[in-house]
Amino acid sequence: MITLTLQCYRCGTEYNYLGSSPHSGRCAACGSSCVPPAGTLTVVNRLYWESPNGLSKVWVHAVDEHDRPFEFEVVAHGSRGKLVNTKIDGVEIDPQINETIETLPPSVTAEIADLGINEVETAKIENSKS
Repeated sequence: MITLTLQCYRCGTEYNYLGSSPHSGRCAACGSSCVPPAGTLTVVNRLYWESPNGLSKVWVHAVDEHDRPFEFEVVAHGSRGKLVNTKIDGVEIDPQINETIETLPPSVTAEIADLGINEVETAKIENSKS
């Protein structure tokens, strides 16, 4: 059995999922697909850009077990990076405003680490809504 506490990135509703397979990929309150991955994310593509001064940007494209597309955009300098944008099913989720994105999925972390970016900040330390 899988027990998960999920939070919708669109309406903010927090709910629990209990089941034997990945959750539905939809918010129980508003029906939005802007919820955490259903099951494991599989990386399908990675784009990387680097400037002569060492600044870089990487986009990791992945899908969950319900084939919802996810995109993670990280800017970096050397081995340190910052998550600057996330798209879930085509909808942008700003990780600097939405504090529920606390960590990157393991498959995305591994893909970014493969480029030498080993430390990624995902959200502001302070609550930006206060």
